[in-house]
Amino acid sequence: MSRITLRQLRDYLIAQAWSLIAAPNGFVEVWRYASQEGGEVLLPTEQASDKEFLLHEALRKLAASKGATASELTQDIRDTTENAVSIRVSHPDVKDGSIPLEDGIALNKNARELLSAAASAALEKRPLYLGRPAAAVAALLQSARLGQTTHGSYVIHVYCKESTREDQPRGFARIATQTLGSALLGLNEAIQHYSEAGNPIAFELAFARGASANLCEAVAQFSGKDRSRTVEISLSTDSVDQLTKSPRTSVTFTPDQQPYLQAAADYFRQTYTLTDVTVVGVVERLTRRAEQEAGLIHLATTLTNGAQRSVGIPLGTEDYATAIHAHENKQLVQVSGSVIVTPRTASMVEPKDFRVLGNYELFRTQ
Repeated sequence: MSRITLRQLRDYLIAQAWSLIAAPNGFVEVWRYASQEGGEVLLPTEQASDKEFLLHEALRKLAASKGATASELTQDIRDTTENAVSIRVSHPDVKDGSIPLEDGIALNKNARELLSAAASAALEKRPLYLGRPAAAVAALLQSARLGQTTHGSYVIHVYCKESTREDQPRGFARIATQTLGSALLGLNEAIQHYSEAGNPIAFELAFARGASANLCEAVAQFSGKDRSRTVEISLSTDSVDQLTKSPRTSVTFTPDQQPYLQAAADYFRQTYTLTDVTVVGVVERLTRRAEQEAGLIHLATTLTNGAQRSVGIPLGTEDYATAIHAHENKQLVQVSGSVIVTPRTASMVEPKDFRVLGNYELFRTQ
């Protein structure tokens, strides 16, 4: 039986409408269910010398009253009193409950990365988290516990307890777990949109709900070295202070979604292509060889996903001459094409329909 603390069992009883009715001494408590005679259980206190034995007996009696096994009751208590995240991988090579050693190590490592990404997003949403995590995130990771695997496919459980450190906000473990559920649902929905339209702007939806490159890469690596396993991530938040048990969130990522997870991670790492877009901006500078009449312009613009970039655009002889005058007169220009974005550069391929819109200052005052 997995270890359940006295505090967890007390919180669980309160959530199940049990009440403390007596404490005859400093070593035992009497709890009753819904004020009914006979529905009583004895709990030890922290001072009781036989605390572990009495706790085991209380769990055994509660399990019998519910018609459940001790393991089933333990899981129910943990689901109610802890923030739980379960990661299941499915494939014929793990149906016996075992997994190749390298993939098992990666699964546990990326469970930590997944939790860290969600907790970081709960504090501040960013497309990519680098460096040491914030103090509140570090405290959550330190307090998290890894549960036993489940037979059948291959499942690991992570239990996120509330830290007692002052630098972690109260209820942060629950908030981080809720953020993880939101991010996973948003990522799954964004992948669906991206698979239909091929537009990486769809991943802005996932970002708004807490997804990041770190989270996408952790989910992808759960699938194994060959990216061949289905990944199911399910979670529930503690519900000790709620009227009803928190609903369980479950999100599945199949092997055929692996390219889309990579596309999402690339987008958050600022490596993506915006297809058939129109950009508007001011010509910052122009570049061409002395012997050429065509050249490259650099357009200061805001892309369709809101990113402000300087886009390099190759223009033919006539359009380049027009761009020179637009630059001299500080005029807005417009051009269409596909924009390839990397962390350092942005460039347009196959530009078309280049034209001057008008004076930049006039547009600013309108």
